[in-house]
Amino acid sequence: MNWKKIFKVSGIIVGSLVVIASVFVGYVYYQYYGKFSANEEKYPQHIGYINPEKALLTEDFELCDANLLGAYSSSQPKIYKGGKYAFKKYIQNNYTNDGYTDSGFLIFRFHINCNGETGNVEINELNQDMQPTDLNDAMVEQLLKLTVKKENWQVGYVSDEDGNAYNHYMYILYKIENGELLEILP
Repeated sequence: MNWKKIFKVSGIIVGSLVVIASVFVGYVYYQYYGKFSANEEKYPQHIGYINPEKALLTEDFELCDANLLGAYSSSQPKIYKGGKYAFKKYIQNNYTNDGYTDSGFLIFRFHINCNGETGNVEINELNQDMQPTDLNDAMVEQLLKLTVKKENWQVGYVSDEDGNAYNHYMYILYKIENGELLEILP
C-alpha cells in the first residue's frame, strides 16, 4: 500500500470539499446579508424609466410598446447612426460657443422609439462638483436640439424573429468647461 498516494488523494478530496463548502457559505451569505436591498416602494422603476409627466419633448411621442432596450444602462454603442465617432463629430462640428462661460456636466436622458423618434427627455445640469446647477439656457437648448436629432439615431439594430424594432433608452453626458465641450460620454 502506497501511503503517499492515499494522503495525496485524501488531501485533494478534503481540499475540494472545503472549496465547495466555502463557495456555498459565501453564496448563502451574499443572498441573505451581503446584497443591498432595493427599496422598491421608493424606487419602483428601472434606471431607464423617465417620467413622461416631467419630461420634455413628450408631445406626439409614444413608445411602440412597453419593452425598452438598454433599460439598465443605455443602448450605446450600436444605437448611434454611423457609430459614436460620427455622433461626436456631428456635435463638435455643429455646436458653437456663443460666449458661454459655464462649466459642469449636462446630461440628457431620453427614449428613442422603434421609429427612430426621440422624446421623453430629462435634463440634468450639474456643476463641476456634481451638484445641481443652472447652466446657460441657450447652450442647453442648442445641445438638446443637436442631441435628439432623428438623423443621429438608428433603430432596429436588434430585432426579434419577426423583424420588429425596439424602443431604446439612451443618455448622453457632456463635460463642459468655459462653454467648450471637453468630452461626450458614453
